[in-house]
Amino acid sequence: MYLTRTIGRWQLELHQRAIHLTRTPKADPNCGACNGQGGHGWTTASGDPDWEDCHCLDQLHTWRIPLWRRPEHAYADEPF
Repeated sequence: MYLTRTIGRWQLELHQRAIHLTRTPKADPNCGACNGQGGHGWTTASGDPDWEDCHCLDQLHTWRIPLWRRPEHAYADEPF
């Protein structure tokens, strides 16, 4: 079970033991190659859509922030 919130380019997922923070990709609005669209799309010969990312598009980044450590006795084979 987890909770998800999106704020602009950022997605925050609250899990039981960690927070996952993700920044979605964004294109340069001043790029002359894609005009800020992030790439070029076209239809293939078979009729399927395809997409090629532009060089100005930054990559998807995700960080994991642990909330707390589990106690060492939680891993022991014998009861405490």
